[in-house]
Amino acid sequence: MGVTLQQMADEVRAGLESKLRVRGGSLRAQLRKAGRLLPRGVRRDADYLAQGAELVRNPKLAKMVDMTKARQAHRNVLAYLETVDIGAQRRDAALHLVASIAFALLVTGLLLLFVLWQRGFV
Repeated sequence: MGVTLQQMADEVRAGLESKLRVRGGSLRAQLRKAGRLLPRGVRRDADYLAQGAELVRNPKLAKMVDMTKARQAHRNVLAYLETVDIGAQRRDAALHLVASIAFALLVTGLLLLFVLWQRGFV
């Protein structure tokens, strides 16, 4: 027998927690916290899984879930999470911070030199 929708949602939850360090009580809460960390298409697929996991709890509503679409969504989300490198994201954030500080110091220094030049000290 195949994997159930709840198992797929649990795998996605575990992937979000391990790769993106996003915690939450449910998949929907994790997706809300993840926000822009996920691309739009991946977020849409993960949201479909979250909605499907809620619908499957009710036997009459479980018929509304398209399992082929759910499997595809599951594959898409896990494929994206495999490509995430949290270390590279942290390095990039640190590099952007250092670059912005260096730019601010450069502009401040140039402004100081301009003021000194205007007043005749340089």
